[in-house]
Amino acid sequence: MFKKILITLLIFSTILTAKVSAAEFEMVSYSALVKLQWLANTGQPEAKKILKAIDKNNIFDKTNLRDYDRLELLNSIFQELNYASSVEYVRKNNYTNIMDIGGGYTPRAVVFAREDRKYIGAELAAVAVSASEIIPKVIGKNYSQNVYYDEVLVEDREAMLGNAGKFNGKICIIENGLQIYLTEERNEAMFDLIREILQKHGGCFISTDFATKDFFKEIAAALYGQHQAQLLYDETKVMYEELFDSEIFDDTFKSQAEAIQFLNAHGLQVRQVPLLTDTSKLYCTKKLSKVQIEKLNQIAAKNYLWVITVRDIGI
Repeated sequence: MFKKILITLLIFSTILTAKVSAAEFEMVSYSALVKLQWLANTGQPEAKKILKAIDKNNIFDKTNLRDYDRLELLNSIFQELNYASSVEYVRKNNYTNIMDIGGGYTPRAVVFAREDRKYIGAELAAVAVSASEIIPKVIGKNYSQNVYYDEVLVEDREAMLGNAGKFNGKICIIENGLQIYLTEERNEAMFDLIREILQKHGGCFISTDFATKDFFKEIAAALYGQHQAQLLYDETKVMYEELFDSEIFDDTFKSQAEAIQFLNAHGLQVRQVPLLTDTSKLYCTKKLSKVQIEKLNQIAAKNYLWVITVRDIGI
C-alpha cells in the first residue's frame, strides 16, 4: 500500500507541468497522444508523421517525467508490438474491413488505407473529430476515402452496429488498451455487441488486452530484470490513470481461464496465437542489445494475441 502511495505521488508530481501545457486536450485525446508519442519514439515513420501533423509538443520528456528513459523505452516497445501484431494479423488473413475501437491516432489507419483496406475508427468525440481532420492528410488524397472516424460508445448498439454496417464483407475488429478503462458493465455490453456484429458480418475480434499485464511485465523484465517488472508496471499504470483521469480495471479477470469463461458466456470462442511471427522490421530493436532482441523475439512468439470469434463461425 505504501509503495502504491509513493508511486502515485512521484508520478503525479511529475505530470502536473505536462497537464498545464496541454490543457486544451480532453483527457481521452491526451492519453491517445501519449501512446502515439511512444510509438513515434521507436522511429515508426507513420506515427512520426501523425505526431508532426498534430503539431503538439511531446507531453513527456526528461524534464517532466521521473524515470523517463526506462518508461519511454518500455512503453514504446509495448506500443510497437501491439501495433505490429494487429497489422500482421490483418495482412496474413487478408481482411479488407477493419473496425478499430479506441485506437486513437494509430498508424494502422494510414497503413491499411494505403493498402486499399476500409478502416473505421470508433472513438470518443475528442479523438474522432481531430483524427478525421489529421489522418486523411497524412494518408494522402488517393486513399483518404478509405478511412472514416465516428463518435462511438462501446455500449451504444446503434453506433456500433451502424458503423459495422458500413462494411461489405467480414470484419476484423481491433481493440488494444481500452478494456482496462471499462467497467464490468460496459465490458459486458461491448462483447454482447461484438457477438452481434460478428454473427451478422463474420470475421473476428483481436486484442492483447486479456494478457496485457503478463505481456507488459515480460518486456519490463527483458529490459531491466524481473525484480523491476512489477514496479515499472505500477508506475505506468498510475501514469495512465492520471492522464485518462480514470481508474484502470486491470483485475477484472483473475486469470486467463476466467476471461475465456466470460467470453464463452457471451457466445464467443477464443484462439490464442503468437503475438508476432516477424520481428525483423520492428523499429524498436535499433535501441536494443542482441540479448534484449532475443528476449523480445521470445516474447513475440508467445500466444498473447487473442482471436475471438462467434462459436461455430470461422474467420
